[in-house]
Amino acid sequence: MKRNTLLLAIAVTVTLFAVSCKKGGKTGLLVPKEAAVVFYFNSGSLSSKLSWEEIKKSEWFQQASREASDSFARKMLQDPSLSGVNTEKGFCFFLAGRGRGGYASFQGDIKDQAAFEEMVKHSGKSSATPEKSGDLSILRMNDAVLTWNKSKFVFVADAPFNMNMNGGSRRFPEDSLVEFAKNIYKLKGKDLLDSDSKFADLIQSKGDMHLWLNAGNLYSNMTMGIMDMMKMNVLMEGNISTGTLSFDDGKITLNGKQYYGKELTKLINKYSSKGAGSELTGRLPNGDVLAAGVYSYPVGAITEMIKLIGADGLANAFLGQKGLSLDDIGKAFKGDLAFAVTDVVSRVDTVKYEYEGKTSSYTTNKSEPQYVFGMAIDDQKSFDKIYNVFSEDLNKMPSGMADIKTEKGWLTVSNTPALTSGFLSGNNKPAYADKISGHTLGVFFNLQKFMTLIDSEMRDSASSKVLQLSKETWQDVTMYADYKGGTGSYQFDVNLINKGTNSLKQLNQYADKIVAIRNAERARYNVVDSTTATEEPPKAFN
Repeated sequence: MKRNTLLLAIAVTVTLFAVSCKKGGKTGLLVPKEAAVVFYFNSGSLSSKLSWEEIKKSEWFQQASREASDSFARKMLQDPSLSGVNTEKGFCFFLAGRGRGGYASFQGDIKDQAAFEEMVKHSGKSSATPEKSGDLSILRMNDAVLTWNKSKFVFVADAPFNMNMNGGSRRFPEDSLVEFAKNIYKLKGKDLLDSDSKFADLIQSKGDMHLWLNAGNLYSNMTMGIMDMMKMNVLMEGNISTGTLSFDDGKITLNGKQYYGKELTKLINKYSSKGAGSELTGRLPNGDVLAAGVYSYPVGAITEMIKLIGADGLANAFLGQKGLSLDDIGKAFKGDLAFAVTDVVSRVDTVKYEYEGKTSSYTTNKSEPQYVFGMAIDDQKSFDKIYNVFSEDLNKMPSGMADIKTEKGWLTVSNTPALTSGFLSGNNKPAYADKISGHTLGVFFNLQKFMTLIDSEMRDSASSKVLQLSKETWQDVTMYADYKGGTGSYQFDVNLINKGTNSLKQLNQYADKIVAIRNAERARYNVVDSTTATEEPPKAFN
């Protein structure tokens, strides 16, 4: 069975092609409540931002069409409706555990059963014949099965993700995979994941793709050696992450929520943070930095979490060798920290080595980041206790690598005196700080600065052109996270230069231009090779 060809054929119908996304009931998705990971593709939203006709005009797509292995695959690429799949509805992938094993499933709706079966026929060996079970057709594919009826298809594959430290995991035979598929069609009521309002709200919210991750279901059957001696289930049970990916105008956004179990929620609610304010962001350097970040949350929450999972015994045993305890760590620091990398500079470094009893040396260029990192000190006595333990090792570090200071209630580490001075003064007003301030965690990464730094490393013309194209496309990345009202939230933004066009359309254009650059470079080299091959070889000297 040409399994990869079949999956490609199905994937064509998923990718960026639909008219609208209508759902029956809550979500219309047949996902079991024990699912650990779920991806949902909102094909209607995706196609409203980038139509299949636009994709077909791009060079990368035309090249993929030319390289398709058979005529039917090429026809499908030109007209996905030939697949028989209902592209007016969304598509869903999920991963679920069963004992020490697991399985993966992909599902969608069928609009034309005859056309779907024709696609399956052309995608596999002629000797592979689907079997019937009631109104269900079943195609066995070694470690996977494809099933369908007149309205829906369900693909199921073995996915042994519930492993222990010794690698033991159950693999399911085809008969088991068939039963898993049949049970998916029978799901209803409380057996469905959308009986959970958090999942239903996620799928029905605005966005192009949705993600659901249930840590409890994902790790419930895993064994992790010494970790099993701890109460790791406290971190896993009820721990659910959701995410929504959106291709908005001028940016790609991933935002979501984090739900915690009862005990962990109770612990986190004991602590609060107003977020990183100007007192913290004002320590970040002004100007055009490469990366910067701030974090503001009490350290006590971390030490209590270690105690909650029963890892405090191990932590205290390790720290006790140095005369310290977990409580010393919790008292020493407030939980406010900031960091920045401003630049990467090159310097000449002399390397010495011994050879045949003689000392020799050579010089080389070495690139080093200019950085600063600082943590706010809470209890000076506890901090001094910790610092005195490690002071001997810290003093052995070369000053050019790290200059460590403890002044004005801060521990700072930097390799640039000016950055240390600016951090301790705390009077800076960096423009980029507005993008990350006010949150528990905020991180900024300057893509423009990064591309400028690597510009000098480009050696061939194609790479230089791709880099220039990237400079005209990508701006920066920002990320922030918060915890309020018992629920965590986060947002990750990749910002583009062009603010007037949706990012999905821009990504298509970006990929198209890169393919054009690569093809032009390949053609240029082919011409050179051809010219060289036809030249008359030099005559030999007599």
